[in-house]
Amino acid sequence: MFDNRVIKTYVWHSGKCFFVSTIERESSAVLGPRRYNETIVWNFGWDNSERGELIYQGEDSTGSIREHQAVCERIFRTGKPGEEEEA
Repeated sequence: MFDNRVIKTYVWHSGKCFFVSTIERESSAVLGPRRYNETIVWNFGWDNSERGELIYQGEDSTGSIREHQAVCERIFRTGKPGEEEEA
């Protein structure tokens, strides 16, 4: 089965652009669900339309865009796609 595009978003924070993409894909986990949604974030060069460094990967259940929305919200507010770890 093929990967299916679900949603993609460009998010800006303090003049920096991020590309957030969520696809539905096959899982390689033996005990996990067969398919799931994977959200990936790259730094993005808006002027040359090129993806830069991959900076985040997250997952969600098939059919859900909650992780995608949460990542976009965090980038918009903080400039960071992941949640801050406690020290």
